[in-house]
Amino acid sequence: MLSGWEQDARLGKLRGPGANVSPALFMGGAIIGLLHLIGIFGFGRGFEMVAVARNLADHGTFADPFDAASTGPTAANPPIYPLLLACMFKILRDPTLVTWAATICNIVVNAVTAALLPQVSLVLFADALPGVIASLSCLAAMQLMPAWDTGYTVAGLILFCLFSASKFPVSTLSASALSASTTKHPGNTAGYGALAGLAAGVLALLNPASLIVSLLWIAWLSVPRRSMVVARYCCAFLVTLCVVVSVWVLRNDVQLGAPVLRTNFGMSVYASNNDCASASLIEDEREDCYQRHHPNTSREEAQLVRTLGEVAYDRKRTADAVNWMASHSDRFRRLTLMRFREFWFPLPGGHPYTTAVVWLITGLSIPGLVLMAWRRERVIFFLFPVLLVYPLMYYIVVTDMRYRYPILWISALAAGYLVAVLKSDVRSRKPLVM
Repeated sequence: MLSGWEQDARLGKLRGPGANVSPALFMGGAIIGLLHLIGIFGFGRGFEMVAVARNLADHGTFADPFDAASTGPTAANPPIYPLLLACMFKILRDPTLVTWAATICNIVVNAVTAALLPQVSLVLFADALPGVIASLSCLAAMQLMPAWDTGYTVAGLILFCLFSASKFPVSTLSASALSASTTKHPGNTAGYGALAGLAAGVLALLNPASLIVSLLWIAWLSVPRRSMVVARYCCAFLVTLCVVVSVWVLRNDVQLGAPVLRTNFGMSVYASNNDCASASLIEDEREDCYQRHHPNTSREEAQLVRTLGEVAYDRKRTADAVNWMASHSDRFRRLTLMRFREFWFPLPGGHPYTTAVVWLITGLSIPGLVLMAWRRERVIFFLFPVLLVYPLMYYIVVTDMRYRYPILWISALAAGYLVAVLKSDVRSRKPLVM
C-alpha cells in the first residue's frame, strides 16, 4: 500500500465520474445561497452567539449571551464563531453590514462543503460519484444560518478529514481500492499529527460536538494500522488537541470557577423536559413552553443564572431535568422516541422542501449503510459509529433541523454510495451484487 504522502498521486488514477466537478459544485452552492437571500433567516437580537459577539466587540469579554437579562461571563456558547462575528462588528461597525457579511460567509462555507464532498468520496470509496450525489443532495437541503456556527462546522470537519487523511503516515484509500499495509514514511509524522490536532481543537472550540466526528475519524484511520509511526502521529494529535482546548477550559476555570468546556447542557435539557415540553423546538415555542424555561427568553431564568453563576445554574437545571425524567418516565420515554424520529425525519416547519430532501437522504442512507456492511467496505466502521453516537445527545432535547446538519453530509455520502452502486449495476446490466 502507498504511504499517505504518496496517496495524492495515486488518487489521480482512481478518479471516477464527476471527480473534476468541484468548481461547478462550488458555483452551484454559491448561486443557491444567493437565491436563499430572498427568504427569511435569523440574525441579530435573540441569538446567543451574536449577543456574545457584540459584547466581545464592545467590551472585550465573553459575556451576556441571553436576551432576557445580563448574566455575566459565559461559556454557554463555544468561543470561535462569536470571535469571528466580533471581528466583523469591529471592522464593519454597522449591524446591517455585519448581517450581510456573516450571511455571505455562510454562503461561501456551504459552497465549500459542496465542492469538497467528491474529494472525501475519493478517500472513502476511491470514487468521486457518491460524493457528487451527496453534494447535490446537500445543496438541495441547504439553509442559511449566519447566527450559528453550523456551516463552518460542516466545512471544517470535511477539511479536517481531508487534511488528516492526506498526511496520515499510511494510506487512507478504501479497502476496495488498495490492499492493507503499514508502509512507513520518513516525513514529519509528529508535525502532521500536531497540525491535525490543532485543527480538531479549533473545531472543538467552534462546536464541541465535532470532537465525536474528529476522534472517530482518527480512530478509523489508525486502528487497523498498528505501527510506531501511526502511534507518533496519534500522540501528537491528542496532545495538541488537549493543549488547544485547555486554553478555553482554563479561561472558564478562572472566569466561572470550574474547568468546563461548555455550560449549556443543563439549560437545554431542562427547557426540553418539563410538564409542558413537546418533542420539537417548533412545537415547544408555539406553546410558549421553551421560552418560559430557557434563560435566553425567560427573565426569571436569566436572573437565576446571574445569581448562581452559569456553572451552578447548569448543575442545578441538569439535576432538575434528571429528577423530572425519573418521575415522569413514561412521558420522557415518549418524548425521546419522538425526538429520535424527528432527528432523522424532521418536521416540515417553515422549510417543507428542505425537510423532504432530508427525508430522502435519510431514507437512501439506510440501505446504503447496509450495502456497505454487506460488501465489507471498511468505511462503515467510521460512518456507522458517527451516525450512532453523535445524535445521542439530541434525543433528550428538543429537535431542530440545525442539530442534524453537522452529520447530514455523512448520511448523504451513504445515500450517494447506494445510488452510485445502483447506477453502476444498471449500466453493466447485472443484478445488485452484495
